[in-house]
Amino acid sequence: MNFNNSLPEWNNTGTEPSDSLKNDGFKAGYKPSANVFNWFWSLVSKCITEIQSKLSSEETARTEADKNLQQPTFTEASTRVNIASGETLSTLFGKIKKFFADLKTVAFTGSYTDLSNKPTSMQNPNSLTLTMNGSATNYNGASSASKSWYAPTSAGTAGYSLISNGSGAPVWQQPPYAVCSSSSGTRAKTVSITNFKLVTGTRVSVKFSNKTSTTPILNVSSTGAKEIKLVQTNGTYVSVNSYNSWSAGEIVELIYDGTYWVAVSSNMCFVSGAQSATVIVGTTYSSGYCDYRCDGSNDVSMITAAIQEAYRRLSTNDSSYTSVAYPDFGVKVFFKAGVYKVNGNIYADNTSWVSNDIYITLEGESENAVTFVKTADSNHSLIDATDISFVFKNINFHFAQVASTEIKCSGASFCDCNISLRTAGYSGDSFTFIVARNSDNGVVRMNGGSFTFITVSGWTPCIKGIDCYGVDIHNCNIRLANGANSNDVPSGDSLELNFIYQTQSTESRGTYPNVMSHCIFRCSGNTSIIASTEISITESEITLVNNSSKISHYATTSTQTLRNIFANNRVHLSSSYLYMRFGIISNCTFGRADTYGSVSSSYSYRLYNEVCCSITGNFFVGVWGLYLGSRNAIVTGNMYKGSLSKSSTSTGTVTMANNVAAN
Repeated sequence: MNFNNSLPEWNNTGTEPSDSLKNDGFKAGYKPSANVFNWFWSLVSKCITEIQSKLSSEETARTEADKNLQQPTFTEASTRVNIASGETLSTLFGKIKKFFADLKTVAFTGSYTDLSNKPTSMQNPNSLTLTMNGSATNYNGASSASKSWYAPTSAGTAGYSLISNGSGAPVWQQPPYAVCSSSSGTRAKTVSITNFKLVTGTRVSVKFSNKTSTTPILNVSSTGAKEIKLVQTNGTYVSVNSYNSWSAGEIVELIYDGTYWVAVSSNMCFVSGAQSATVIVGTTYSSGYCDYRCDGSNDVSMITAAIQEAYRRLSTNDSSYTSVAYPDFGVKVFFKAGVYKVNGNIYADNTSWVSNDIYITLEGESENAVTFVKTADSNHSLIDATDISFVFKNINFHFAQVASTEIKCSGASFCDCNISLRTAGYSGDSFTFIVARNSDNGVVRMNGGSFTFITVSGWTPCIKGIDCYGVDIHNCNIRLANGANSNDVPSGDSLELNFIYQTQSTESRGTYPNVMSHCIFRCSGNTSIIASTEISITESEITLVNNSSKISHYATTSTQTLRNIFANNRVHLSSSYLYMRFGIISNCTFGRADTYGSVSSSYSYRLYNEVCCSITGNFFVGVWGLYLGSRNAIVTGNMYKGSLSKSSTSTGTVTMANNVAAN
């Protein structure tokens, strides 16, 4: 290091001052000696000399260090030892050089050919044992070893599976499916499946071209005949026979349990569809299982097939019936929610598959969920089966087109069904919606629901809703509206709409039920609720809109003695005529169809009841004349607001007593 100024020399070391002088320093007036000054400057000269010397040495060392950093010098280490933190550069580079010096050419080429001392064989320190088909071979790399592998002898067919042959090479097996063409009366059912082996747990699918009329056994590829069984919910097996047979064309999946072929599923009803008499019908939109599905164009044929299938499931030729009268029995077809187009005949008498009196139930999934719609075909009845009784539950009927008779049967029951006939016209000789005139039944029953019959222009015949021997109708809402006849006169004309049209002249009283109760009737146009003999109406509401709207069919004379009852009803009139034919009229109210709280007694009415009768305990509102014809009658114990009298045309013996005016 270079310094600009030379160091002054002061060689006189002088004398070191006392400690007190060092501590107290010079004081005013004190004159220090020359020895003190010489000591001080001599010491300063030495210190500066020392500083300059050390600074020069430090600069020299730094210069040498910088040189070593830029151009380090080192010697290759004698052994490969890892570098360590804190070592000098020369040491570090010496160790690194040793590692590089020891690397061989292969480290830079990566080529196997540059390896030295390449092995001629590689021995596995752990022995490997190969065991195949019960035979073992050890291999450790010191010697060769070989085993045989089994492989199929051919490429096989697409879709086939490899299975063990038990020995030797595996074989290709076709999908476990076959068609059995054995006749229904042949007990031994045989099929063939390529390379089939019968072992416990084997599963096959068989399409049976024919149902079975015997207890069947199945022999697959000549492996032995085994009986086919169905499993019950309690785990026990039941034999298959003609009663619980699969259907023709049904595919059945079977599992061999070591003793039997057990049916576990099928694509129809043999297993999953249950063996009851209930057949399930749905639409193409119905979820879940259906025996038959209607698509809007095949509905008639599907429903017909369902009824036939229900009968087939229940029918029997069991010998135990040969010595007794064959019993009546019933079948059911269950309809899932939807609209079904019934433009045609869903059932007709057909002795080829029905030979006995039976009951057929058509039941909807829930109230108002199922509707039968007819929009075309005036040539075919919905049902034409004089020897069959039908039960309808939760099914609505909407008919915009009709045949001369829509439902012809032995008897009919309707539970929570809504029937609506709104047609543009019918020009045949007569029309009846339901005909049930078989002495085995002959009764139409209704409970809940409604019956609506509305006609418009174009109708020409007499119109009947129900023609039967007996009726049992309760809790129904019944509306009759004859728009085809504009004549508003009591007698109307031949074009009359009748709800009940009934003939019992050849039957004994008490044979059939004849009562309607707890119903609501509304009649307009030329209509009548009853065009028959002895039917009783009780506990009902009746509204008659026009003069030609009647409770009973118009008749000016009658030679019959009736014992039917009209009791506990309320009759509301918007016209002046009331036509009835009842033996007993009691505890009813008659008057104008006023609103609640408004009672008018100024209107005049004619009550026609030209049969022998007892009219007691009623309440008449208005000016009432009783037209009883030539028949005898008792009119007693009634109350009226207005007046109550017999007409001059009532020529029979009429006893009127204890009839009281309301105050």
